Amino acid sequence: MRKLFLAMVATIAVAGLCAGRADAGKVEVKGVHVCCGACANAIKAAVGKVDGVSDVAAAKGKPVTFTTKDDKATAAGIKALLDAGFFGTATDDGKDVKVETAGPKKGDKADEVTITGVHICCPACAGAVKTILGKVDGVSGVDAAKGKPVTVKGKDVDKSAVIEALNKGGFNGKIEK
Repeated sequence: MRKLFLAMVATIAVAGLCAGRADAGKVEVKGVHVCCGACANAIKAAVGKVDGVSDVAAAKGKPVTFTTKDDKATAAGIKALLDAGFFGTATDDGKDVKVETAGPKKGDKADEVTITGVHICCPACAGAVKTILGKVDGVSGVDAAKGKPVTVKGKDVDKSAVIEALNKGGFNGKIEK
């Protein structure tokens, strides 16, 4: 009788593990700026802290991936990635996940724009941000350095175009008001 009871408990435990795996989602975020080990480590640290997220992987030239236990964890994992200064297009088990950032309205212009929260850990990150933002209409100069907000100077620079360009380049940030 004891063996039968143990066999039943083991069967239930295995079934529970299998069901847990079936519900888990495999999230893939493409287009994220990952140029070095520090970028990858920052992503792993930020996303890895999220409850319900596991198996975070990030490497130069590859999509960021992680496993989530449910849709709430997927959203929280993506939010953690954004909050860490990164951006990309996401799928959960192959289905598109809408990635939204709060940003300025199109047509909101300024001669100087300051962006906080952009991930810059090395000269390659800073150079990428300068190149990306230097192509935005009206921009005449970009100051980007590790540990500092990004400053964009020019004439009638559309703030939404700045965030859009950052996002296309795999970065995220917030415009200071």
